[in-house]
Amino acid sequence: MNLANADALRRDPGAASSRPAVIRYCWLQRAIRRGAAALVHPRLGTPLLFGVVLSNALLWVAVLTILKFAQVLHSDSTEAFAWGQTLAWGSGKHPPMAGWVARAWFSVFPTSDWAFYALAMVVTGATVLLIRLLAGKVVDRRRAVLATLLAMIYPILNFKGYKFNPDLLQLPFVVLIVWAYIVAAARRTALWGVVIGLAGAAAVMTKYWGMWALVAIAVAAVARPDRNRLFRSPLPYVAVAVFVLAMAPHLDWLYAVGFTPFRYASQYFGWERVTAAEHAMDSTLHAFALLLPALVAGAVSVLLPRLRRVAAPPADALDRACQIWIIVAVLTIGPLIAAIATPVLMKSDWTAPLFSLVPLAVLTLPRLAVPLRALARAAVILLMLGVGALMAAPGLATVKVLFEPNRALSPRLDRLAAIATDLWRERAGTPLRILVGDSEEIATVSFYSPDHPRMFLAGAPELTPWISAETLGRSGFVGICPAAAPACVDRVLALRPRAEQIAVTTERSALGQTLPPDRWVMLLALPEADAEVTR
Repeated sequence: MNLANADALRRDPGAASSRPAVIRYCWLQRAIRRGAAALVHPRLGTPLLFGVVLSNALLWVAVLTILKFAQVLHSDSTEAFAWGQTLAWGSGKHPPMAGWVARAWFSVFPTSDWAFYALAMVVTGATVLLIRLLAGKVVDRRRAVLATLLAMIYPILNFKGYKFNPDLLQLPFVVLIVWAYIVAAARRTALWGVVIGLAGAAAVMTKYWGMWALVAIAVAAVARPDRNRLFRSPLPYVAVAVFVLAMAPHLDWLYAVGFTPFRYASQYFGWERVTAAEHAMDSTLHAFALLLPALVAGAVSVLLPRLRRVAAPPADALDRACQIWIIVAVLTIGPLIAAIATPVLMKSDWTAPLFSLVPLAVLTLPRLAVPLRALARAAVILLMLGVGALMAAPGLATVKVLFEPNRALSPRLDRLAAIATDLWRERAGTPLRILVGDSEEIATVSFYSPDHPRMFLAGAPELTPWISAETLGRSGFVGICPAAAPACVDRVLALRPRAEQIAVTTERSALGQTLPPDRWVMLLALPEADAEVTR
C-alpha cells in the first residue's frame, strides 16, 4: 500500500471494504466487453453466436413450459398437428407446410407441451440466425451481431412466439427470401433463381400471405439502379419458373377441392371500408408496439451516452441500405394499404412475419456508429430479459392462477382425450382413428390422445377433405361436443343417427383453485359395415 492509499484509508476507513465490490464490477465489465468482442471475431463469432441463439431458445422453452403449466396448447398449434396426420398438398384453411413441419417434428419428439414450445422456439431461432445471415450481406459485422441480439429481444421471437402456426412459420421463410434476393441480385445466376423460387414457394405454401415477401423483392428489384442488368440475366425468369413448378402440386390440389382455402378466407373479405381500415390500423399499431422492446434496447445500446456518427459510407453500402428500406416499407405498409383498399379484415397475427426486419432496417442507417459497447449493452439486456423471465415465471404463473383462474385454467382437453381414447379402446378394441366435432377443440383432443386420430369437422366438412363419408362409416368415430352446443350434437348425429351419447365432465383445477367442471357430450359411433351415413 502506498502513502496515498494509506492516507485515504485513514480518512475513510470504509473505503477498503468497497474495493472488492469495485474489483468485481470491473472484472464483470471486462468480461462482458470481451464477450462482445468475441461475438464479432472472424472465427469465434459465428459458433459463439449460434450458442447464444440456442441457449436463448432453450431458456424460453423452459419459461413457456412453466408459464403455461395450467393450460393446454393453443388450438392453432394442435390444428397444425392434426393437419399433419394426413399428408396432403393442403388443408381446408391453409397450404400444407405447417402440417408437414409438425408431422416431421413429432416423428422425433414426444407429443407433449414442451415439445411444441420447443418447435416454436426452433422456428424463432432459425429466424434469428437467418437475420444474422442477411445482416452480414448488408451491414458490417458489428451491426449484424447487434441486429441478431435485438431480434432475440423482439417479443415475437421469444415469449409471443409460443404459438406454432402458419403465421409464425412464415417468419424464417420471409427472411430467407430477402437474403436470397440480396445475394442473387449481386450474382445474377440461374442457380440463385432456383433458390429464390424455392424459398418463395415455401413461404406461400406456408400461408398465401407470404406473397408479400415476393412483392417486396420485386419492387426492390425494379427500384435498383442496375435493374437492366438484373432483368437481362436468367435470374428472375428462372425464379418465376421454379416457383410455378414448385407450386403446381398445390395448385392441382386446390382445383380438386374446389379452392376451399380461398372460400374459407373469403370471410375476411367484403367488409365495410371503415371497419377494414380500423382493423388494419389496429393490427399495424399492434405490430409497432411489439417492436418497441427491440427498438428501445437498440437505442439504449447505441445512443447512450451520445449519438456518434461515422464518415460518409461508400456508395454500395447506401445502395444495399436502400434495398432493405424498400423491402421493409413494402412489408410493413403494403398490407395496410391493400387491406383498406380491398377491403380486408386484417388480423394482428398476420403482421408477425412482416415486421421482423425493422430493427435491421434501422441499423442500416449508414452514418450511425455502432461501438463495441453497444453489443455489450444489448447482450446484457438480452441476458437480463431471459434470466429475469425464467426467475419470474413460477411466480407469474402462480399469481395468474390465483387471481385470474378463468383465464389461467383452460378446459382440460388433455383429460377429455384420455377419456375418449380409453372408451373407444374398451368398446371397439382398436385404436381410435377419427374424431368428429364442430370446432378446433377436437384438434387439441387429437394431439393429446395417444392414438392421434384424424379430425373431421361436422359443421364444415370441406375443411377436412381427407375424410369421406365412407371412411366415417367404415372406421367409426368418436364425436365430441360441448354440452351447451346442441347444434353440434345434431350435426354429429346426422352422420350416425344411432351413435351412443355419453355425458362427460372434466375438472379445471390448479394450486387449490377450482372452477366449475366443463361438460361434454361424447358420441360413440362404432364401426358398422352397413352404417347409415349421410353428408
